[in-house]
Amino acid sequence: MKSPILLPAITALIGFSIAWIAKPGAPQSPAPAPAKTGEIADKRPARSGSSSRPTTADRARNPEPPKAGEYPLADLAEQGPKSRDEAKMLRLTEILDLSVEQQSEIIRLIEDVQARTNPDLPIIEELAIRGNEVEQALAKLLTPEQLAKFEQLRVRERENRIEARSQKLISQAIEDIDLTAEQREEVLNRLRQKSKADLQAIPASAALLFDQSMLPTKNKELSVDGLLQAARLGEHVVGEDPGQAYQRVLDQRKSELEALLRCFDGVLTPGQMGQYQAGIAEKNKQVEQMRQAMMSKGQPEKKSE
Repeated sequence: MKSPILLPAITALIGFSIAWIAKPGAPQSPAPAPAKTGEIADKRPARSGSSSRPTTADRARNPEPPKAGEYPLADLAEQGPKSRDEAKMLRLTEILDLSVEQQSEIIRLIEDVQARTNPDLPIIEELAIRGNEVEQALAKLLTPEQLAKFEQLRVRERENRIEARSQKLISQAIEDIDLTAEQREEVLNRLRQKSKADLQAIPASAALLFDQSMLPTKNKELSVDGLLQAARLGEHVVGEDPGQAYQRVLDQRKSELEALLRCFDGVLTPGQMGQYQAGIAEKNKQVEQMRQAMMSKGQPEKKSE
């Protein structure tokens, strides 16, 4: 049986921050299935006269500062979903107009698929197989109209993921680099292309089950970063010397850094590139200090004679 811990532990030391412990032992209680959008709307009191409180849409059209002691949006937030899975199902119901029965079936489907993991397969392959089972089940559970909307949601989610990763990378860069508006836009466009290419390494069926999927995965799966790293490193390393495994991760990290720097090459001036390189050097120094500290803790203490 292949170890899901060796490479992640090494990878974390050099700053990848990957959630490789993908299947926690203690199952979480299933999120309560929200009622259909229409049913939620029916429970709201009808607006009558001037005493009715304005809706969110009314406030968006006519924004007014809240009066003393009134916090309408904060009150709504406190009454909202208490978990990401509950919010995911609420959004799915809103888009697809799911029945209560369909909501329950989707929750049972995810639980069943997650209960049948195969640790002997590479992570990407294993997730793709389980994701394909989800695709087939949803094709039977949803109506043709719902399925078409679900496919649109998948496309939109992928585009949002590309944009989120690109914005995160540019945000990290401009903390260290003095960029002009034109340079920022050029680099951002390159980062979008890089993020798009990176995400293509994850099969569409596997993406259904990552932690940030639109489906209620209950925080039991890998993050997007974890999936990307698994795709880059491929098969788990079993029985490999820790030093060799660590070197493999370092090589992969350098390859990733090369691809990232190419998004800035030719856009930044030498001085600006120096700013970026200095930021990278400082982060690498911090990572090395963490690695040495962890290694020193693992050494047996010398007994005083």
